[in-house]
Amino acid sequence: MPASKRTTKSKAASPFELVYEIVMAIPRGKVSTYGDISRRINKRLSAAAVGWAMNALGSDKNAGKYNSDNVPWHRVINSKGKLSTHHESAQLGDDGRPVRLQRVLLEKEGVRFNADESVDLSIFLWKE
Repeated sequence: MPASKRTTKSKAASPFELVYEIVMAIPRGKVSTYGDISRRINKRLSAAAVGWAMNALGSDKNAGKYNSDNVPWHRVINSKGKLSTHHESAQLGDDGRPVRLQRVLLEKEGVRFNADESVDLSIFLWKE
């Protein structure tokens, strides 16, 4: 069932929960933007507030229904196709500096980055 139908059934769902349900529906190898998610929830949250929702995800599996282990937070990027998180991975880039975890996770799913470190949204943007 599409995320939009899943989330509209629950009138009591908080805006953050709506965001998490949508993010959970983004398929592997695809991305969405903060603004697109805002539009999908009828702008109940601004694009910036969608970012706050993503930042609010805890990493503890027992913290609640939604956490960074079951919500693929890494599939949400900014409207320019660039990463917005700064979490580093254990992987080192060609320059010897740690590569951003979000990039590593997206590349494992087949998402490719341009020379300017952006994702081509015409290819990788999730369209439901």
